[in-house]
Amino acid sequence: IYTLPYTTLFRSALLAGCGGGSDDASAYERAVDLANAKEAEARALAVDTPCNDGSQCGTVAFTVPTDPCGMWIYKPYSLVSPTAAAAKQAADEQRELAARARELGPLQGIACIAIFKMPPALTCVASKCLAAQ
Repeated sequence: IYTLPYTTLFRSALLAGCGGGSDDASAYERAVDLANAKEAEARALAVDTPCNDGSQCGTVAFTVPTDPCGMWIYKPYSLVSPTAAAAKQAADEQRELAARARELGPLQGIACIAIFKMPPALTCVASKCLAAQ
């Protein structure tokens, strides 16, 4: 099950309606903002060039901090780019920050279907890492 990210107003209303105060809402919103900022950083670092073949391609994974089930989203990137290690580290940190946001969120305890989304198969086309079609 996938939920779309909530607007700040909707998140605040949910927290207030569920007994959470403005401090809870503020902590949750800050946690979501931190996770989103770290994702933007990781995406900028996870460049999809260069590559010579698919073995030089990998994926970084993110989770949506407002999704109570934490499904992973993958982005292909070049394992041989100068920023590859920093991209992986930032993506790992993003998932940790997103997990913290979910712990603070209004939808804790939601039953989630046990589904694991596999990373896409990767290929290198014209020196660019891409998800195989």
